[in-house]
Amino acid sequence: MLAYNSGRYPTKIKSVRVNSYEIWRHGVVRCWHTPYKGNENYVDVNFSESWLDYSNFHEDVVNMVGYGVKGFVLDKDILSNKGEKVYSKDTCCFVPADINSLLLKSDKARGGCLIGVDFHKKTGKYRARHRGHLGLFESEVEAFYAYKEAKEKYIKEVANKYKDQIDSRAYEALMKYEVNIDD
Repeated sequence: MLAYNSGRYPTKIKSVRVNSYEIWRHGVVRCWHTPYKGNENYVDVNFSESWLDYSNFHEDVVNMVGYGVKGFVLDKDILSNKGEKVYSKDTCCFVPADINSLLLKSDKARGGCLIGVDFHKKTGKYRARHRGHLGLFESEVEAFYAYKEAKEKYIKEVANKYKDQIDSRAYEALMKYEVNIDD
């Protein structure tokens, strides 16, 4: 089904696009138009049936914590089950851009290794990295656990930094977030 506008809310005011419409429009582009469909982060990403209508989207997002706050973006991953790729009232929240980028996995950078790990050819060991070098390890799994500990600690630090500015559901989800070995 394609996205549409039932027309209950304007998309422009005095020739300037409404903020909620811009957010909705960019989401639609990411879900249905190239080059986003070739981006692994947007394969099989969709809007909920309700949010296919811009008017429904507008009614929901203008009441969300963080809507209209400079530097905040709509995130679909924090409140979702891992791997769920649906923009909806229940799966989305507004967060600062640095929180939005916390859960990116960088699959290409690590090659075939576990998340947070790469193979260091010069030493023949596995290297763990998160915001810098965490160490070299004999096994890939050891390196992963060093990454996991550092990443989860950092996520909690960032969540606490924004605790009073973000949706409480997002804060709780970040505080409970676990890096899995199969991420």
